[in-house]
Amino acid sequence: MSRVSLENVCKSFTALEVIKSVSLTVEDGEFCVFVGPSGCGKSTLLRMIAGLEGVTSGRILIDDEDVTGLEPYDRHLSMVFQSYALYPHLSVRQNIAFALETAKQPKNLIEQKVAEAARMLKLEEYLDRRPSALSGGQRQRVAIGRAIVREPKAFLFDEPLSNLDAALRGETRIEIASLHKSLGATMIYVTHDQVEAMTLADRIVVLNKGQIMQVGSPQELYERPGNTFVAQFLGSPKMNVIEASGTGRGDIKLPGNRCLALSEGNSETIRQVGIRPEQIAVTDEADATITGTVKLREYHGSVLNLVVDAGPIGDLSVLAPSVSGLAEGKRIGLGFPTEALHFFDARGQRVELGPGARR
Repeated sequence: MSRVSLENVCKSFTALEVIKSVSLTVEDGEFCVFVGPSGCGKSTLLRMIAGLEGVTSGRILIDDEDVTGLEPYDRHLSMVFQSYALYPHLSVRQNIAFALETAKQPKNLIEQKVAEAARMLKLEEYLDRRPSALSGGQRQRVAIGRAIVREPKAFLFDEPLSNLDAALRGETRIEIASLHKSLGATMIYVTHDQVEAMTLADRIVVLNKGQIMQVGSPQELYERPGNTFVAQFLGSPKMNVIEASGTGRGDIKLPGNRCLALSEGNSETIRQVGIRPEQIAVTDEADATITGTVKLREYHGSVLNLVVDAGPIGDLSVLAPSVSGLAEGKRIGLGFPTEALHFFDARGQRVELGPGARR
């Protein structure tokens, strides 16, 4: 497999700049996921790598070879689309073999590659069926099989699970993860689904408005988000972000004259405090950092997702054990463990206060 590099890549449609000077390297064998809200430019960026969209400026390199001006076929990449793009009049076997037959590969080699792809994707019993006789998950596996047999330099996935129901998405996600491990392939995967991003990726690239917000491992981005956009995009329910005012003396004022005391660090630049719902402790009112009223209660099996009206602070999302029996309208206390807090400045950028104030 291969390394894919972007150097100051830009894309404009007339006066609209949709990709803004993106630089990134996807290493050989890495599973890299582009994630972000609709319209952030992630699919456009993938199509530029594939050669399906032109580059306004910048360069795209595969193993240090500049492929910016090459046609898609000459880049030796395989792309799996959101729509399966299968030929309805051909069997599964013929769909998988199509690119090899077009390239006039030897018949015995084609049969060998199709058989191996079918084995990996558990499609052996479906090889003589047509796409109309398959489920959505099976059709997507056929599309992946068609990509595998080409032995590309890298695989590109453009929201391949979006058309599947929740159960099939989970199953196919596991199959794609297993496929990556068995092939050791370079894979670039686009999704708006943060669960797919967090479970599949070696590294995640978070995009917004055509720019990279942060790049890192799923754990790094979840535990140390670089800004409030990343903090609230990754995680469900999303991180609570509260307006705050650092005093510069190591403590932070919250709305309603509540105060968070920190062990050290200059808090002067802090304007927002973040805490994830699962890290808020439900306590007695007497022991609480703040108090509130349960406004909404969602049962999720092992946990309750609570929306708590915290007065001047606003609504907070809190995850609590379902056995806690918390009911709507109940007054509760909420504790904010200091080590669980995230701090941001007026621009929404992360503020570090030192090891004594943070984990």
